[in-house]
Amino acid sequence: MAGDHMHGLSAEQLLKWILADLERGSVFGIVKDLFFIPKGSDPFRMQRYNVTLETPLGAAAGPHTQMAQNIIAAWFCGARYMELKTVQTLDAITVSKPCIDMKDEGYNCEWSQELSLDKSYAEYLTAWVLLHILHHHMGFAGKPGMIFNMSAGYSMEGILTPKMQHFLDSMQDASKDVQDLKRRLAQFYPATADIDIPGCISDNLTISCMHGCPPAEVEKIALYFIEDRKLNTTLKMNPTLLGPNRLRGILNKTLGYEVEVPDIAFEHDLPYEEALRIIKSCREAGARVGKPFSVKLTNTLETTNAKQNLPDSEKMVYMSGRSLHPISIAVAERLQKDFAGDLDISFCAGVDALNVVDTLACGLSPITVCSDLLKPGGYGRLAQYIVNLRQALKKAEADSIEDFIISRAKAGGLKNDCGDVYRSAILKNLETYAAQVTAEGSRYAKANGSGDVKSLRPLPALDCAAAPCMSACPARQPVPVYLAYAASGDMDGALRAIYTTNPFPHVLGKMCNQACKSKCMRGHYDEGLHIRDIKRCAAEAGKGNAVKPAPFNGRAVVVIGGGVAGLTCAYYLALSGCKVSVYEASDKLGGRMLSKMSRETERTARDVGAILALGVTVHTNHRVSEGADKFKASCAAVYDSTTENSLSLVESVGRGRRAAMDILSGLEIIPPVESAHSAGLDYTALRAKQAYRVASHGKTTACEDVVVEAGRCLSCDRYCGICVSVCPNRANVLLASQMRSYPVQEAVRAKEGVRIVTLAQGSVRLPWQVVNLGDFCNECGNCSAFCPSMDAPYRVKFRLHLSEKSFAADQNGLLRLSATVTEGKRQGENFSLRAESDVYVYKDKHVRVKLDRVSLAALEAEFLNAEVASASLLQAVQAAIFSELTAGTSAVCAPLQ
Repeated sequence: MAGDHMHGLSAEQLLKWILADLERGSVFGIVKDLFFIPKGSDPFRMQRYNVTLETPLGAAAGPHTQMAQNIIAAWFCGARYMELKTVQTLDAITVSKPCIDMKDEGYNCEWSQELSLDKSYAEYLTAWVLLHILHHHMGFAGKPGMIFNMSAGYSMEGILTPKMQHFLDSMQDASKDVQDLKRRLAQFYPATADIDIPGCISDNLTISCMHGCPPAEVEKIALYFIEDRKLNTTLKMNPTLLGPNRLRGILNKTLGYEVEVPDIAFEHDLPYEEALRIIKSCREAGARVGKPFSVKLTNTLETTNAKQNLPDSEKMVYMSGRSLHPISIAVAERLQKDFAGDLDISFCAGVDALNVVDTLACGLSPITVCSDLLKPGGYGRLAQYIVNLRQALKKAEADSIEDFIISRAKAGGLKNDCGDVYRSAILKNLETYAAQVTAEGSRYAKANGSGDVKSLRPLPALDCAAAPCMSACPARQPVPVYLAYAASGDMDGALRAIYTTNPFPHVLGKMCNQACKSKCMRGHYDEGLHIRDIKRCAAEAGKGNAVKPAPFNGRAVVVIGGGVAGLTCAYYLALSGCKVSVYEASDKLGGRMLSKMSRETERTARDVGAILALGVTVHTNHRVSEGADKFKASCAAVYDSTTENSLSLVESVGRGRRAAMDILSGLEIIPPVESAHSAGLDYTALRAKQAYRVASHGKTTACEDVVVEAGRCLSCDRYCGICVSVCPNRANVLLASQMRSYPVQEAVRAKEGVRIVTLAQGSVRLPWQVVNLGDFCNECGNCSAFCPSMDAPYRVKFRLHLSEKSFAADQNGLLRLSATVTEGKRQGENFSLRAESDVYVYKDKHVRVKLDRVSLAALEAEFLNAEVASASLLQAVQAAIFSELTAGTSAVCAPLQ
């Protein structure tokens, strides 16, 4: 067994966890503000297989539908058509890891359910029963308006194997298992006994034949499910139906994607004419047995593995997401034309909050989503889908999806005398929309470096929130701080924050190269913030140099060179109370860079004037040929800024400020206090905000626009949680933490015994921490792709195991055996932690140590290995912090049942 295998929890554990979460206002990290509350008057309700779906939305077959908690999380956010992950007779496959790369267009190399068939069934059974209970618990009216849609492949021979047949039989009639589970859950939720939960989990199935299944085999499988199994059957089609010329023309030439779709992708997929024949054959069979047949668009697109950040062992990978949307819409248009608008098509290809209305208007439903939910915001992104659908149907005064489709078509020029108005409307809307999305310049064109927020910053186990915009800024400006002030309309506060790291707000507000924007987390949603414009507005609207210098501290410092770096250094030294003299060889200040800004002389004059106003003395036309040696006897320190060549404006500011901080440190002078946020943070509101896409104001000039633009900031310096939202399995979770300090110590062997040495002081400064759940993590790599630090959260974060089987399979992590005893592993080596009244007792193969429960300071230590001369006690402290973090999870840990 390996640590990348998932281990499902029991229905009892999940129910207790969910009910406890709901009392705290969230479920699996998703706040209530993102929950979907169904209304009987919702005009987007639709009929499917004699069920009223509460929304036309769902989670597509994939990583979001293989575990019970995935399906439940999607349901809370509005998904009602659950396409369960594809199962097959080969249920012990090994998936290459990482298997997902979703930074722009999506790619994956995992192809079917990673659980065995019996475990898959257990997960689906658990989700089915729990959702009926949760529907009751949430007080929703009527029956749950949802459908579980099975997905199976990949050959007739495999489908007919006994274990596949058993899976299908169980899904179609789970009556006994449902009743057994109801009895078990009634002890935790007594009303369960009276809830009507159907024994049929699913009476419908989507065929996923993947790539390479012969046409005759595809038809044989479809007819088996229709005629023999009497299932409402859907056939998933591949985007290659568009043909190589048309597909490559859209993808590579018009939209600019460099991905290669090889000839073999077309050779072993269904030819278009064969697809038409099979669809007609299956429609006729469905009509004979009273089970409607439909088509699903589309499967993923097979491409070569070149730059997709997936394992080299995978020669072919599968494209999904944004780039697949225009191709799949073009396939839908082609098929509907051949069926005169009468083909039942469900859709999943690059759907997001911005195109869900257009997709629905094309008669494509239900609409299921995968790639968009693997991006920051995760399942919560569905909330904006619901908002946009409600607004669009209300604006169209439509009482149903059908009314909306017709209304949209008539607005586009459809006449009333065109025969079957509904079918004609579908064709009209598809024709219009297909032309839009496949046109040059559409929003589906390949983005240039969109959303890559990775930095070289190591990921800490605790307190990992850090703004990638700040990491990218050479001057380390407190971008989220001054954006927060600007968003509240406080330009004075914004300017104060800017001055703490940048004495050139006017110049950089106009001329900065904006490395921060390219790393803005908003790039994963819509567009990076226009940070430079906000800085410019704060400089122009803010009042004066808001930072006053400290009293003279008796130290004199010389700065050689009056360029940007030299003046920046002078500014922070003068601000700290130093007497600063600047020597410039030319007749004016500013250096090579500012002298080139002939059109920005007023901005330059403002910034330079503010620096000189601190009492900085300037000597122009004074070349210092002797260098620093000339001044060493007469001053406390010298900074030669003339060695700082080939730097950008913002790099020069950063270099000058770091030089000032080094000088102040050497002189043991406390530098100016850096800026801080003026108010606390509404974490609930921010977690909801993380799920929404908000259009950028673009290049802003008016300060009222700047206020709105600044409001798009996600406050990444104080809260991140991105790895939590992008994990389909909810393997990364947020836990509330106490802010505290602790000593970083080591135990050293000495003649008198063991000496405890304090090396530094550590702290926990943030009220939320991320923990990885080993039971749910399959190391897909998605959290690593989006984490703004250089590491992978699933590897670096504390790992908690909720069951003994998960703990036994892994080399790392902790398992709470009771409220006071925790077992752990680190690189396969065991350790333990026991909580006593006043102390924690930590023990591994090298050392045994007692920690004070309040301060976490070591009270005593004992070496257990005679060959060890010293041992870090940080691991013991971290185990104690982790134990406190996870104290509330004991209710769902299997050993405590």
